[in-house]
Amino acid sequence: MSSVLLSTADMLASELKNLINNGSLRDGDRLVERDLASQFSVSRIPLREAIQKLEREGLVDVYRNRGAVVRTLTAHDVDEIYQLRALLEGDAIFQSLQNMDSETLTRAELVHKLLGSASEPTQQGQYNREFHELLYRKCKNQRLLKMINELRAQIERYELLQHRLLSETLTFQDEHEHILNACLRGDPAAARDYTVEHILSAGLILKSYMTNR
Repeated sequence: MSSVLLSTADMLASELKNLINNGSLRDGDRLVERDLASQFSVSRIPLREAIQKLEREGLVDVYRNRGAVVRTLTAHDVDEIYQLRALLEGDAIFQSLQNMDSETLTRAELVHKLLGSASEPTQQGQYNREFHELLYRKCKNQRLLKMINELRAQIERYELLQHRLLSETLTFQDEHEHILNACLRGDPAAARDYTVEHILSAGLILKSYMTNR
């Protein structure tokens, strides 16, 4: 398959992911190839490749008779995802801190402050993601980071669409501060423990939302 086709498919996958995350495509909605091909002015071949990519990432399910639909996560799914995230992200920050430099820590401090003053949901989400990515990126395990990103992508739409997580921003900032302080004093074990606690706390809030929506 050509690099141009793959590039188009990746672009389409990104666009479809945005539609899922912002709620334009909701749980259970069908991804009708004909309509989407017309919407994006592309052929169905790269569109199918994009849908297959989203299926591999756990964002859509493909059925023989119905075609592709946006995957609906249950509270149990969310519980499993966050348990895995806690394990992986705890390990990522533990490894990362072995190679952490002062520039990365300074940037993480700045992003932490920016998140504390942000009030717009999309901006909060961007700063939150950047804070964690900065503290994980030095782990030198690209497969681990890829798995973390894929798990996060599966639940990102729920974090963006529901407001209870946003109301917990101050609590999350306290948890972030514990993580950051552990990194600043060079304590990998504490950074891992605080990260695990933080991820599981977010999972409980989101699971409660999933159960009661």
